[in-house]
Amino acid sequence: MVYDICIVGAGLWGSSAARHASLPGRKVCLIGPSEPLEKDRPSRDIFASHYDVARTVRKCQGSNHFRSLMTMRAFKGLQDLEGTTGIQLNAAAGHIFYGKDIESKMAPIAKEEGVLLTAEDVHQRYPFLDTSRYGDTAMLFPINGGHANPRMIVHAEQKAATLQGCDIFDDVVESVGESGSHTHGEPVMRVLTKNGRHLLAKKVLLCTGAFTQLKDLLPPSTELDFGIDGTFTVRLEVGEDDLEKISSMPTMTSFTDPEWNCYMLPPIKYPDGKYYVKIGPLNQDQRRLTSLKEVKDWFLSKPDPKLVEKYRDLLLSIVKGFNPVSVKADMCVCSRTPTGLPYCDMVSPRLGLAVGGNGCGALLSDEVGRMAAEMIAGGENWNRDIPREMLKAQFITPPSNL
Repeated sequence: MVYDICIVGAGLWGSSAARHASLPGRKVCLIGPSEPLEKDRPSRDIFASHYDVARTVRKCQGSNHFRSLMTMRAFKGLQDLEGTTGIQLNAAAGHIFYGKDIESKMAPIAKEEGVLLTAEDVHQRYPFLDTSRYGDTAMLFPINGGHANPRMIVHAEQKAATLQGCDIFDDVVESVGESGSHTHGEPVMRVLTKNGRHLLAKKVLLCTGAFTQLKDLLPPSTELDFGIDGTFTVRLEVGEDDLEKISSMPTMTSFTDPEWNCYMLPPIKYPDGKYYVKIGPLNQDQRRLTSLKEVKDWFLSKPDPKLVEKYRDLLLSIVKGFNPVSVKADMCVCSRTPTGLPYCDMVSPRLGLAVGGNGCGALLSDEVGRMAAEMIAGGENWNRDIPREMLKAQFITPPSNL
């Protein structure tokens, strides 16, 4: 069989792309490894940052006009996906940006959705929150914001894609290239997997995140301008007494001194049956990774205990009177582009990519998947009102065909 489209990478973006690409009369497949069991992690090379139950989601990203356009559409897309699959994805909690001179940092499109507050206003609404140490302004998005379960997003996207006829393979792609074969006079791409599959497709879409340049997926000698940052999250367990007190906590993002920039999520129930609040860095408390070994080692490691303590204390400086039962840390990675926007572009006439979440992968997922699916299928208006130049891949060494 020759597929019309083969999507490599079965995470948030690839699963979304598979759903949007799987239209009647089109043969589509999605390839990527499922989440490993804990005992299998040491033997795995490929991981993902969606192995979690909570990511911030909101209708407006906030600080960037084009990201805000994408998040508005992604938020609506997830609502539609809930209706299609019957799987609940979003939990309404509201969202607060807090810090210094917040209004000047918000894109005009975001200001239309948000309510400008002072730190005292925040405290009046949420008596257990005190953001004043980090700036006297805030912007509240009381509706159309909260958190979503990234594992369930992937599950729902794949469920919908399967119902629409998409084939899904639990496997790792080792290489992508020209096959030398033709169908109806057109060249065909070859996709080789770890388990020995040889797949043929008219077009291939890479939704491979941090691993895009760590396997043989791009044309020879091609190097994207693309970075991988090893990062982490800290989870504080919430006891029963505190759970009742802080259960109305919104999701939060800071715009303050870089040293203290972070995001936070309210108490959320995890698979172990316990509730945790979560905090993660939005600054330089991260490490640049450059090889497959470094990325694997990062996922299998633990963060510096001093950083865990720093972010525990940071959360407790804002969420007052909270006494955590325990503290845990999880590792993840963030793929970066110099534009701060995703790359959604064709590398060659038969190879496209959608990579570079820049910390907004879950926020953008359904819309980037839609754009990428329509792009790889040859759609004319896949980018809608976002200039294609803003989404164009940048290269240190471009492919020889460009």
